[in-house]
Amino acid sequence: EYEGEYNASGEREGRGVMRWVAGTVYEGEWKAGKMEGRGVARYADGDVYEGEWKAGLPEGHGVMRLKNGNVYDGEWKAGKQEGRGVYRWADGDVASGFFKVRKEGDGPVGEAVKWLADGRQAARLRGWKVVEEISLEEARRTAERLRVAPPPPP
Repeated sequence: EYEGEYNASGEREGRGVMRWVAGTVYEGEWKAGKMEGRGVARYADGDVYEGEWKAGLPEGHGVMRLKNGNVYDGEWKAGKQEGRGVYRWADGDVASGFFKVRKEGDGPVGEAVKWLADGRQAARLRGWKVVEEISLEEARRTAERLRVAPPPPP
């Protein structure tokens, strides 16, 4: 069910709220019948995405808060996490880096640094997988090279 503005062609355009039968609710901007601009999607499973949309998919900067407490704050392209971003696990661990999904079904590629919640350990990630433990100084240098911010001290 949609409540909101329409264009002259009868398509959703401007601001509006869509409620799907399955329980997902989107509130935000529309263009030519698709979610486009800024908006918030509250998914039936409890996840929430707030950010930029293009052609009905997250694109640009956005924040995804998962029901398990994990949060991704970063860049999106065609509905996928792509570009610079920060992923915070509910347990306090933080990863900052650059990611890209090559194609549907493949895991992400890219490089990131993960700091453990205690602030005393760090690791290098490739495709969200730990490939090696590194010093905090190496983690800081890698974050600078990737142009991502290290997390604040615990």
